[in-house]
Formats: sequence, structure tokens, C-alpha cells
Amino acid sequence: MLRRSFLGTIVSASLLRAQAAGVKVTPLRDKLNLLSGAGGNIIIQEGPDGLLMIDSGLSDSTADILAQTDKIGKGNVTTLFNTHWHTDHTGSNVILGQKGAKILAQENVKTRLAKGQYMAFFKRQVDPMDPEGLPAETFKDKGKLKFGTETAHYEHLPPAHTDGDSIIHFHNANVFHGGDLLFNGMYPFIDYGSAGSLAGMAANAERILKMVDDTTIIIPGHGPVAKKSDVKEYADMLAASLDIITTQIKAGKTLEQMQAEKPLKAYDAKWGNGMLKPDVWLALNYVKTSAS
Repeated sequence: MLRRSFLGTIVSASLLRAQAAGVKVTPLRDKLNLLSGAGGNIIIQEGPDGLLMIDSGLSDSTADILAQTDKIGKGNVTTLFNTHWHTDHTGSNVILGQKGAKILAQENVKTRLAKGQYMAFFKRQVDPMDPEGLPAETFKDKGKLKFGTETAHYEHLPPAHTDGDSIIHFHNANVFHGGDLLFNGMYPFIDYGSAGSLAGMAANAERILKMVDDTTIIIPGHGPVAKKSDVKEYADMLAASLDIITTQIKAGKTLEQMQAEKPLKAYDAKWGNGMLKPDVWLALNYVKTSAS
């Protein structure tokens, strides 16, 4: 059986390669911009007095992120929304908080950031975040954020990637950020230590399908810009993974047998070339699914 420490090494190396590509800004629609290459995908909206940022990338990329935001609109980030607690989405929180940004997130995000977390899959201890980087404002279920001429609706969905996952939808521009509930073109990481689950990921993918339409610009937590048909493929893959892995476990298959037989080979070519290779995707979900 692949050991957790080995799996974490594989994924960590893949993440580092993916995040070393450089920070890039791509205009989306109606003063909304995508900032990629700094960890998780970031949306930046220009407002009359500053910028709204959705997620803040890796701490190692903060200087590159600020160099790009300085070129957009008024330059200063006045509001920051975190889709969940992971450090590739909250890494610049402290610096931005020190610079005066108001940080907003679901209440579970603040709890996990404040306490620090141990990520067993990566065998990594994440220290508590400095107070300046913690959300100053939290919500439980949903709300609206008025910024310039845009109204963004945000909503906390049931536990899936973590227990603090939120989506945010810019309704006027019809731009949707799914956080790490959405990975485009790769198997997603699921943080079982933060109450995540494959079943939750599959269910939330179906929920998101009902929130978007064929003209929505969809920003995943990782991967290229998506459209509704991409989310449909993703939802189908997650549902198939849940069904096949559960069925194989009930049939008494060991992880090694499943990795040798490749029961998800129909999906591996499209989804297995990202940070989680097919054997790692099976291993990530095997223990938790078998215990559920």
C-alpha cells in the first residue's frame, strides 16, 4: 500500500511545479479579472475605490500578486473573500489584512485558520494564522456583497472539500468562482481532516450545475476557466468515482487490487494528469470511503 507520507510527497511536488508557472492576469468580463499561477485561482474586481479579491493565493506569491494588483484599477485591495481555509487560497491574508483589507469568510474558515490545522495527507502542520489575516467578518449560510456596480452572491455549501467551502457568483457579469469544490481537468484534492468527503464533492458539483448557465464564466479553484459542460463532466466523474470505489470496497477489493485493476481507467486519461495521479486518487478516497 502507498504510504501517506509518500502520497503527500507526490502531491506536494506536483503542486510546486504547477505553482511555479508565474502569476498571470486575464480579463474576464465587466471589470473582473482572473489572476492565475499564485496557488488557487483568484478573481479580482475593480471598484471605484479599490479592489475586491476572491482568495489570496500562496504566501510565497504575495509579492507577485501585489505587483499585478497594483496595475489594476485603484490598485489597493479593500475587500478579500476566502472560499475556504487552505493556504494556497489564504496565503496573502496577513499582508492584505495589514494593508487594510476587510476579510470575509464562512465561520468555519475563521475557526480553522485561528486554531491551525494538521493535514494528515501531506503530513503537514499548518500554524495558526496571525490575527491580521483572520476574517474580520464571517457568515453562516449566505449573503450579498455590493461592490461598485456589481452584486456578488455568496453561499456556504455542505461539507465537501472542507467544511467551510463557499461559492461566489457575480450576477451582473455572470462570473462564478467555485473555490476548490471545482477542479477543471484534474482529480480534486479532498481534505478529509477538514470534514471533506467524496460524496460531498459529488453532491455539490450537482448543486453548482443548477447555479450556472451556458453563458456563465466559471472559475475553478484549480485549472483553466470552465463552462457549464465542463462542470457536468466533472460531476459525472465524481459520481462515477464514488459509485465505483464504494462498489469495489464492498466487494472486498484491497487498495492494491484496485490500483492494479484501474477501475476508473475510463476517467484517468482526462482527470489523472493533474496533481493527483490515478493511484493517488484511489488511495485518497479508499480509507475514508471504506470506513463510511
